Amino acid sequence: MATTDSSSAPGGYQPSARLLECLAAWKALEEAEPQAREVEEGAESPAGEVPEQTEPQAREALEEGIAQELREDRQLTLAVLAQHLPWTAEMLRLLMANRGVPPRERHRQAEGEAPVYQLSERLRDLLAAWNLALDTKKKARAALELCIADELKAHPTLTNAEIAEHLPWSQEQVRVIARAHKVPRRRKRGSDHKLIEVDGQPTAVTVPYDWYVQQPGADPAIVRR
Repeated sequence: MATTDSSSAPGGYQPSARLLECLAAWKALEEAEPQAREVEEGAESPAGEVPEQTEPQAREALEEGIAQELREDRQLTLAVLAQHLPWTAEMLRLLMANRGVPPRERHRQAEGEAPVYQLSERLRDLLAAWNLALDTKKKARAALELCIADELKAHPTLTNAEIAEHLPWSQEQVRVIARAHKVPRRRKRGSDHKLIEVDGQPTAVTVPYDWYVQQPGADPAIVRR
């Protein structure tokens, strides 16, 4: 059967040095998290050293710091504390479950205006440490996604499935990344057309969506942009 696309497959694709570097940085952060949890539980890391604080570690320390703040100040309400944190009062209530935080005392009008609350220096430090760890992880992820998008733009015939073979994500996740970075849609090869047969006789052919939407007269009801 004659194909409708003469582009050839980019055989033997290998990720660029930049993509490999971004991927290694991301994997290093991912692999550090379970190692850090082992150290917290009393096990030694492979090198016998405690790794740098990871995002889960920083978050756990922050949550315990919040619990300590609430234990020390019985009049501090979750609604007031939430004004200084990236979580709602309801989220704080869930996070503080099983941490020994006593019930909040309601402030009575007869007692006058409640004192203005300010985050303690300890809690500010814990919040800053968590934001730093979170920012490091977000930057590594963003850098990797940008590398993937640039790689797809540099290789117009490279498909999401082919680059996904070198990544820790599926081709669907690669497609999401590509769309977020406005990567032109992949042009499918003719080999992706499938002939449908009934009783040995050809009855229809399915075509790749990315190929179909580029054809003159494509049905607007099918074309989704």
